[in-house]
Amino acid sequence: MKTYQLKLISATAPYVAVLIGLYALKNAWIAIGLYHCGMAGFIIAADRNNLLQKARTGWNPIVAILGTAMSAMVVPIIYFSWGYVHLPGEPLAAKLATLGLPGTAWILFAIYFSTVQPFLEELYWRGYLGASQKVLSWTDFAFAGYHILVLAWFIKLPWLLIAFLVLTITAYIWRYMASKLEGLALPLLSHAIADVGIVTATYFLAQH
Repeated sequence: MKTYQLKLISATAPYVAVLIGLYALKNAWIAIGLYHCGMAGFIIAADRNNLLQKARTGWNPIVAILGTAMSAMVVPIIYFSWGYVHLPGEPLAAKLATLGLPGTAWILFAIYFSTVQPFLEELYWRGYLGASQKVLSWTDFAFAGYHILVLAWFIKLPWLLIAFLVLTITAYIWRYMASKLEGLALPLLSHAIADVGIVTATYFLAQH
């Protein structure tokens, strides 16, 4: 099988994980576990040593400051827009509990999500599936698309379309950074800050 065909197939891993974990079994732990096992498998099967080396290279202090500031904006954006974008019905805490994340389980999930997720995703999407072209790549759309399956549990349809656009552009920026700086260090940093912001905003919203 050609490398390009293998990458197309491997890009379906997050979709399968979310459909099984969230939609079939309604369990976020199973969803993220399947997703991470799938990513780790493809990373290990690829040139993992080279990918790990890329995670330590590609640093630029000015870009780091800008990327950190932009990623940190996730907290106020999610928190203050939630009243307009969320699906009516169950409060957020109840919906998280439905997905196997009540109370302490959510805290543990948030810690795991904030630390492991950005590392694996950058190795996978911008490393293993990385593309060097300066225009939008199919991987940018694939990255955004699987997130929409997750967000569909929480936000209204019109906002899902906006989220897809924002996530596609974000994926492009991270991929461009990785290509321009020849490393994954800065995409990984800004991705980690964004994920910390997501769980922080979710924590405060779930208290309401």
